[in-house]
Amino acid sequence: MTILVSDTLTRALNAQIAHEKYNSNLYMYICGVLRGKGLDNIAKLFEEQHKEEFEHSIEFFNLLTDMNATVIIPQIDAISMTLDNIVLIAETYLLREVLTTESIDEIKRLAIQEQNPVVEEKMREMIKKQQKEYAEATTFLDKAKLMPEWYMVALWDASL
Repeated sequence: MTILVSDTLTRALNAQIAHEKYNSNLYMYICGVLRGKGLDNIAKLFEEQHKEEFEHSIEFFNLLTDMNATVIIPQIDAISMTLDNIVLIAETYLLREVLTTESIDEIKRLAIQEQNPVVEEKMREMIKKQQKEYAEATTFLDKAKLMPEWYMVALWDASL
């Protein structure tokens, strides 16, 4: 069996699967918080983010299996946090996307160092997707800052 990726890159890619699954779970958690406040339309945005992040985890999984590497998915941390205002939700969302970009970029740098053009190119593709994620998260934060009170957020929700 020929493996086309180093052990170091394999570990990093497996960790990224867990990272993406954590993102997916975080966004579903946020969806639940918003639904619990009757903000079903805004919650749908996070339900979609949940699905996207899960799809990203599948992309990393496929990369590993395509390269004949071993898939080991690390334990994914539980999510339990107090998100008692929309600005905190928005900041959490943006921070997670920044951390995701940094993580993918680290894998890209490792792939460059190891001269693995397939992994390098896939990481560039994934980083490109992060531009859309940044746009969505920063727009959400900008709107959240305009509506710090839940009753204002309810108006936002009704407009969607």
